[in-house]
Amino acid sequence: MNMTRVFKHTMYETEKIARREWATAVLTTLLLILLLAIPYWLAYTRTPFGQTFTGTLMNPEDSQTYLAKIWQGYNGRFLYTIPFTPEPHQPAFVGVFYVWLGQAARVAGMSVTAVWHTSRIIAQAILSLTTFWFVAQFTSGRIQRWTACLLALFGSGLGWMLFLFGQTYWLEAFPVDFKQPGAHLFFTALTFPHIALGTALIMISVWALWRMGERPSIPLAIFTGFIHVALGIAYPFLLYLVALVALLLFLSRWNAEWHEDNKVVFPFPLFWQYAIAFLVPLPLYLYYAYTLHVNDVFRAWDVQAATPSAPWPHYLLAYGLMLLLGGLYGWRRPAARSATAVLWIWVLAAAMLLYAPLNPQRRFVQGVQVPLAILASAGFVDVLLLRLSRSQPWQKLTSNPRYSTEGMYRLLIAGFLLFMSLSNVYVLTSVSVSAVVQQPDPLFRPIDELEAVAWLRENVSETAVVLAAYESGNYIAGQGGPHVVLGHWAETVDYDTKTAAIADFFSGTTSDTCRQTTLQTYHVDYLWYGPRERALGSFLPERASYLRPIYQNDTITVYAMNN
Repeated sequence: MNMTRVFKHTMYETEKIARREWATAVLTTLLLILLLAIPYWLAYTRTPFGQTFTGTLMNPEDSQTYLAKIWQGYNGRFLYTIPFTPEPHQPAFVGVFYVWLGQAARVAGMSVTAVWHTSRIIAQAILSLTTFWFVAQFTSGRIQRWTACLLALFGSGLGWMLFLFGQTYWLEAFPVDFKQPGAHLFFTALTFPHIALGTALIMISVWALWRMGERPSIPLAIFTGFIHVALGIAYPFLLYLVALVALLLFLSRWNAEWHEDNKVVFPFPLFWQYAIAFLVPLPLYLYYAYTLHVNDVFRAWDVQAATPSAPWPHYLLAYGLMLLLGGLYGWRRPAARSATAVLWIWVLAAAMLLYAPLNPQRRFVQGVQVPLAILASAGFVDVLLLRLSRSQPWQKLTSNPRYSTEGMYRLLIAGFLLFMSLSNVYVLTSVSVSAVVQQPDPLFRPIDELEAVAWLRENVSETAVVLAAYESGNYIAGQGGPHVVLGHWAETVDYDTKTAAIADFFSGTTSDTCRQTTLQTYHVDYLWYGPRERALGSFLPERASYLRPIYQNDTITVYAMNN
């Protein structure tokens, strides 16, 4: 086995990937899809009587916002109106990836649930195959290529070590491996289709930006521009990441040409190609800026939707070992530094944005597992294993006919990949056990809630406003029901004020005059009353003269206002 020069010196030395290897990539993709289907299958088949599985395994609040968009598309909308807040506002071309999925479901005769899972599986396949393709652009050698690919798809960080030491909330933050779906590809693929698709689009963009620096191509620049349009629809703020990658690549190229020619020569060809790549999506982003300027509700959503990064030691736990192995490769193989520059630039761009003064800070690690996996696998295979194979104990061991160098390599690589996958083993086991044993609310909901929401969807105007507890409002709006006063931490305008107002409304010490003022302030048409609302206080709506019941099942009553 040739353990040297695992990186291509330029990406145009790419060897053609054999059909057999692509077939292996397809089989790996199918394996990934089947693995990720296990907890969903368990959840659907083990749902207890009287309950319904919502179709999501984690982050139930945000999940409902995606389902709300699908429902709006299913009902014929092409733009998104936020149903998690009562304020009237104009719909906008925001979040339309899911709105269009709803349109596709309507045209294809599929249910919202069916299109949700179909899109998730398709996105998983796109992510897996794009990862193999991207890795293949930067590796020359089957062993190193598959080590990198499997590390990218199944690898994770060392966050599980915090659990061993009982530090599940170290530095007042949950480990990145278990908190951020975008941090590692396996976790990404387990959750939401727009995250998986966004990651695949980043890989295509980074590759195209790098290739334009090596071989100018206007068609490629235009193609990259449309990739950025797709990224702007699926995951808009990730354009910050690829834009910073482009800037760093441009400065790197300019610096290289300056030192090569010993004079300052502005690289105009590359500049214009990059300009095209980012001018194509510019109208979309100008529209977003205009929407945030004129639409108060979407602007409030944007302000509240902050996802700050965890303390930096958490990211060292998540990526430190891969960084160390990648750094080892760069140190021991200086000839490969230019070939790996784009990978390091991607990592650097993500690190710079993690603590930038932008709302979606922690989102910028999206996909960074891929360049780190390529670099780390090179360090492990081409440096550590190569050095180990030259040691006396290794030579002595492989002199035994029962052992071979190739077999030992494969054993150690398998052990390395397993070690790097332990956090994902925990994630998959945890959600599977949760689906069978814990079956937590609100991932599992009472059938009564499902039936009551279905009644609202069929009998109440979608522009009406319902007052309910937070968890109820999240589900009502998420399942295609009318607007709610309180339903999502980011999409409900003035979330804290409305949270307090809902608590006061159901409190037994609040006067009916104050309650009626709340109903008038938020233009409430209906009151949802069930176990969640009952838990907030001793208010008894059946005694209120300004309310009348219009729907009732075993646990839920919907009241209309008496005008």
